[in-house]
Amino acid sequence: MTADLFEEHRLLIAAADALLAAVRRNPPARSDEITQLRVRVGTLALAHLRHEDEMIIKPLTQSGLVDQLPHAAAMMSELRHGHGQYSNHVGTWTVAAIEADRAGYEKALVRVIGILHSMIEREERLLYWPALKLLHGDEAAQTGKAG
Repeated sequence: MTADLFEEHRLLIAAADALLAAVRRNPPARSDEITQLRVRVGTLALAHLRHEDEMIIKPLTQSGLVDQLPHAAAMMSELRHGHGQYSNHVGTWTVAAIEADRAGYEKALVRVIGILHSMIEREERLLYWPALKLLHGDEAAQTGKAG
């Protein structure tokens, strides 16, 4: 069950990369295609946040074990901040703004995807793996799967 979080990360990156590829395509992707790809990224991200909360965040906080992970609180704060950054990105880059400045949108999208890659790497290393070990033991920490 928990292993799905790792797969969700990979799907989210693939969806973001597909969006960037569409933005870079020549001839340019149509606005409706870009919108569909953005919706896919957003849908995957929201589903992932719900699963992450159910499988990692709530179990850590409800069990009282969160303080045993030195980076957990900071990582949770970083995650909230990252989600806020993405929301700001979506709000800034409306369909009209994208059409008016495709090059600017591409540059902003590259930046957001870079943040996403970095956040996922840190999240898995500093939160997921230690949480799996703490909540479910050494086997879960080795396999990425909870009991």
